[in-house]
Amino acid sequence: MIHGVGGLSFPQNELSYNFVEVLDKYFSHVVIQIMFNLYKVHIILDEMIQNGHIEETNKNRILAPLLALDKMSEAH
Repeated sequence: MIHGVGGLSFPQNELSYNFVEVLDKYFSHVVIQIMFNLYKVHIILDEMIQNGHIEETNKNRILAPLLALDKMSEAH
């Protein structure tokens, strides 16, 4: 799924697995939701990878900014 990500200090298989787990945790119907919420996928990747290095692998910390955005959009 993330074949284009290279040069990382984290083994790609573990990164791919963690990425898919995070997507599964956030999106209920992964494929359909990803198509309509690609910007959220970018937010997830931005939380996980910074400057070509894995910065975060904890799913709850990765999803915290998205959940905060969801709460703000529900409030309006």
